[in-house]
Parts: sequence; C-alpha cells; structure tokens
Amino acid sequence: MKNLYLFLLLIFLVSFSYAQDQDLPKVIEIPESYADRQGPPFKVKEDSLYVFRTPHVYLINEKAFTAFKNIYEATRNQDEMTNSLIEKYTQTLSRNIDLERKLKINFKETDSLDLQVYQRTQATLSNTQRALDYTINSLDKATTSLELVEKSTKRERRKSAFEKILFAIGGVGIGVLVGVSL
Repeated sequence: MKNLYLFLLLIFLVSFSYAQDQDLPKVIEIPESYADRQGPPFKVKEDSLYVFRTPHVYLINEKAFTAFKNIYEATRNQDEMTNSLIEKYTQTLSRNIDLERKLKINFKETDSLDLQVYQRTQATLSNTQRALDYTINSLDKATTSLELVEKSTKRERRKSAFEKILFAIGGVGIGVLVGVSL
C-alpha cells in the first residue's frame, strides 16, 4: 500500500508539474546585447514573462511608438534635406576656395606685369630726363652762341656804320679838296 501511495503521489506530482508547465507563461530573456541592437524595437507579447539583462528598459504603448516613429521619419527626412544642403554648401565653398586660389594667382601675375611695366616706365622716364637735360644744355649753349653772335653783329654794325661815316667824311673831304683845287 505504501508503494501504491508512493506511486499515486508520484503520478500526481508528475501530472501537477506537467500541468504547471502548460499553464505557465513562457519566459523570454532579453540579453544585454539588445541595448546595442539596430533595427525595429522588440514587441512584447501578451501573457509572456520577460527577463531583461540590459541596463535600461523603456516601455511605451503602440500610440506613443507610432508618434515617435513619425517624428523619427520626419527628422530623418529633414536630416536628408539638411545633408543635401550641407553637401551643396560644401561644394559651393570648395568651388569658391578654388576660384579664390585662381584669383590670387591672377593677382600675382598681374602684379608681376605691373612691376615690369613700372620698371620699363621708370627706365623710359630716366632716358627722357637725360634727353631733356641734354636738350636744355644744348639750348643753353645755343642761347649763349646766339648772344655772342648778336653782340658780334651789333659790333660789326657799329663798325660798319662808323666806317660808312668815315668814308662819307673822307668823301666829303676829298670832294672839298678836289673842288677847292679845281
């Protein structure tokens, strides 16, 4: 009889434990690596037990999740637009930097040409100054020569006039002498 009780007790315990396994909700373990997981969130099933091994757990209902998802989508679309704007701005900025570099090269070349023109102009001005100095010296010498010629001409005129007067006086004297002697 004891064996029978033991056998019945054993059957009762086995059936009880089997019945307990069927009625207990399934235990789902969320590992610590879930915190670094990419992709859609884990949806909780009704009548299930969860064991979380992650440091933090955030539970939200379906409406809040949908709202967050919509906000995320809108932000992602804005991020794409922002990234597009940033990319275009970056392209424009790099093009402007390249144009500025080319402009600096052109300015250096222009400055070099301006320097050459300036040096040639300075040389031309120096040659012109020397030519003007030579011309002024020549004009001074010519003026001095003209003054000497003018003085000489005046002297010759006076001498010539004096000689004419002397010839006239001599002619008058000779005429008087010839007239008196005749």
